[in-house]
Amino acid sequence: MLDLVAIEHIKQLKARYFRGIDTCNLELLRTLLAPDVKIRFDSPTYQLELNGLEEAMAFYRTSFTSRRFGMHNGHTPEIVVNGDEATGLWYLNDLFINLDEQTMLNGSAIYEDRYVKIEGEWRILHTGYKRLLEMIGPLDAQWTITSKPIN
Repeated sequence: MLDLVAIEHIKQLKARYFRGIDTCNLELLRTLLAPDVKIRFDSPTYQLELNGLEEAMAFYRTSFTSRRFGMHNGHTPEIVVNGDEATGLWYLNDLFINLDEQTMLNGSAIYEDRYVKIEGEWRILHTGYKRLLEMIGPLDAQWTITSKPIN
């Protein structure tokens, strides 16, 4: 039988994860990731592997700033719960603006996650994606960015 309550909690966990990244809210991210979290991002232009909460926090702190920020949307989750553990697949659509390089990335990927319940709360134990599409180009000089999600 489907554990719909657990699935909904995991959906909310992942939504908070995307919000935490896009606003670089490290305090929020710290409450979502397991202490021994493993993260791996695979793209045609980069591969990154992080081990543990402190490595993850250092990455998010330096990757998402007032000069480098994005928008991450997770869609169509496929979540399987098995007691206090779960797995999830998410379709990602993202946009990343780098003002230092004057570039914009528009892409998609498949996130593969593993979750674990710690002291009654769901946490992300493993997360990462494999890129399906990645388009990187210069920011158009006619565009005006009127707000930034990170101060």
